[in-house]
Amino acid sequence: MTKNEFLQGLKEELEGRVTHSAIQENIRYYDDYISQEVLKGSTEEEVTESLGGPRIIARTIVDAAYDTEDRPDGYDEYGSGPAEESEAGTGSRSPFGSQENPYTGHSHIHFLDFSKWYVRLGAGLVVFCVIFLIMSVFFGIVGLAGFILAHIWPVLVILMIIWMFRGPRR
Repeated sequence: MTKNEFLQGLKEELEGRVTHSAIQENIRYYDDYISQEVLKGSTEEEVTESLGGPRIIARTIVDAAYDTEDRPDGYDEYGSGPAEESEAGTGSRSPFGSQENPYTGHSHIHFLDFSKWYVRLGAGLVVFCVIFLIMSVFFGIVGLAGFILAHIWPVLVILMIIWMFRGPRR
């Protein structure tokens, strides 16, 4: 696998799972890493094969993104570098071991990338539907109250006149 194929595969695996800035940072890192290894005498295919493939690297990056959300202050954002972990095969960047969600047992986090037009369109439609629903309920209640008041106002006027002539009860 060439460097460009590896980087494209990594980008595709990460899209929608981590933030855009995390994708760009990792693409730059692995681009530099592969270029440095090629300058040392390895071929692109040898370097990409030694990394273990874009899917494995992406899984490590996604797990690390999950781990950093629960990390206490004082720990650096990425722990050890992605290349060190992929070569070592540890798979966990947390000093406390695996950071699986204790409630579900899963460690999947999904980020929405609002740089894509269809994500922005979908979010806009959801916001529009929620506002439409809230306004429909509000105006439905106001309309119902208006309907009730429009049909019982004569009764209320008659009751008020009776109350005025009878006076307060003692």
